[in-house]
Amino acid sequence: MRLPASERARWALVVAVGALLLAALNLWWVLTYRQDFPLNVDEAGYTAIGVADYLGLRADGLQGWWSAVQSQTPNAPLLPTVSSLAMVFKPGVMVGFAVLIGFLVVLIFATYGIGERLAGPRLGALAALVVGTSQGAFLFTREYVFALPTAAMLSAAVYALLRSERMRSWPWAVAFGAAIGLMLLARTMAIAFVPGLGLAALVLMLAADRAELRRRFLNLGIAALSGVVVAATWYYHNLVPVWDYLTNYGYGDRSAYYGAEQSVLSWGRLRSVTDRMVADDLLVPLAVLVVAGLIVLAAVAVRRVVDSEDRRHALLRLAGSGAMAVAIVIAAGVAALMTSRNGGNGFTLPLSMLLPPLAVAALRHVRLAIATAVAVLAAVAVLNVAATSSLWAGLAKPRLVDVPGFGMFPWINGTPHTLGAIRYQIPGPPTRFVDRDRGWTEADQALAAMLLKRIEVGVESPVVAFASRNRAISSNSVQLAALLDHRQPIPFTQLESEPGGDTVANYRRQLNSPELGEPGMLLTMDRNTDDFPPLITQSKAEAAARPLGFQRVATIALPDGRRLRIWEKRSPPANAAPARSSGGAASAPRSRRG
Repeated sequence: MRLPASERARWALVVAVGALLLAALNLWWVLTYRQDFPLNVDEAGYTAIGVADYLGLRADGLQGWWSAVQSQTPNAPLLPTVSSLAMVFKPGVMVGFAVLIGFLVVLIFATYGIGERLAGPRLGALAALVVGTSQGAFLFTREYVFALPTAAMLSAAVYALLRSERMRSWPWAVAFGAAIGLMLLARTMAIAFVPGLGLAALVLMLAADRAELRRRFLNLGIAALSGVVVAATWYYHNLVPVWDYLTNYGYGDRSAYYGAEQSVLSWGRLRSVTDRMVADDLLVPLAVLVVAGLIVLAAVAVRRVVDSEDRRHALLRLAGSGAMAVAIVIAAGVAALMTSRNGGNGFTLPLSMLLPPLAVAALRHVRLAIATAVAVLAAVAVLNVAATSSLWAGLAKPRLVDVPGFGMFPWINGTPHTLGAIRYQIPGPPTRFVDRDRGWTEADQALAAMLLKRIEVGVESPVVAFASRNRAISSNSVQLAALLDHRQPIPFTQLESEPGGDTVANYRRQLNSPELGEPGMLLTMDRNTDDFPPLITQSKAEAAARPLGFQRVATIALPDGRRLRIWEKRSPPANAAPARSSGGAASAPRSRRG
């Protein structure tokens, strides 16, 4: 078999082999450690959206699918939508993780493209494999959230921008805009990265030959139109609720639950962003290498300007370089994230994945260090693969190192995000799920079956109010079980303690509110220890329900010893005593999700 002739194609083949191996590794991991185990609240909700989209396609064809996709606001549609199409071949939870692995491959190839433009095919391949084996890539390929698709689309947009040759090429300008549109469809908060992309494009254009400026501006307009058209396929119908959601959770009262109050232009805000980039996305070894590469690049740039006889020309050349464009996207993105105290989950990943190809470009200027850098990066990759394999519990545990002036940061960490979130409340091994954790998905299935049966026989209202804010069983996880096992949704609503406060009066108002459909059933827990905030005191929710005619009709025993209580509205006199549990703990079916 003859290898491709060009150097670019040869190294692209190396990247393809590496991407295939990483895809296989991640597929093995999710099939081993995620199948039939609990999802966190966000994962369950996003997966349920994908299943609902698939059921719309199955029931009413493309029209039903399109209608379902349009109705999932304020959650961005790209990942659930692609998952729903993949479910045509095999419906189930694991399909979503397979789609995430596909986005990982896109990210790896986009990184190769960026690195190849900045430093040539060989160093581009190195950057791609560094990104593919980074901590962030492993974490977010194995957690069904929107971080990885957003990172893939941002890197694709940057690659298209570099290929546009300062907006000379209209096909690549169209690709640039389309990638931005897909990035916005991947995650609504990705609007924070749009100004940086636009600024990078403008700087590249204005630093180029002015003779073609009109052509470049025309192509920039084409790129903008392309992005608007792609994004408008969903935002046209959902812009207002998305805007309300972003302003509330990003800058409004709800942001208080996701970050500390600090001034926007403060060291604390900058640290909050960069700390997440190191702790979640890169870890200390790769972060140190990236910083070293950026320092070398900055030193080379300054030296070239200072030593140049025509410094204005040298500055224009620097401004028009691909490395400057990537740096602008990263810097503007960090500045945008600093405007909100909501740190989010994976908000920094798209920016972090742009750092390795930029830093690797420094090796062009210190070629004697290439062999050493490759050896060190290979060692870091092997360490990350081993730690995140979950085969060795001791290696997977986070280990911290004191970075002078910055504090403690992990240099190794193999604990999956979703497991860490659940283990905060659910006892068990800190680095992996075990057999008893399967009981949570079985409890979801048991509760979904019970609720659907009671809705079928007729209740005062089919709306079910969820009072608990448990990390393993929630309205999202039960809805997912209902859709997977019964192909039927449950009309859920969630009681909220904010605004209004954690009071009986607030919960009574919600349970008796036409805005929530006046719930006919209520779900509470016997205790709310370690629930996620804003907390709802379960006894207060129950106290609010009794005068409205809610009676306890059943309980379900959960794997950690808690008991979930099912209440049904039967409209007795206001002073009637609540009914006792009719059947004790419900038995959970043993069926599994695919």
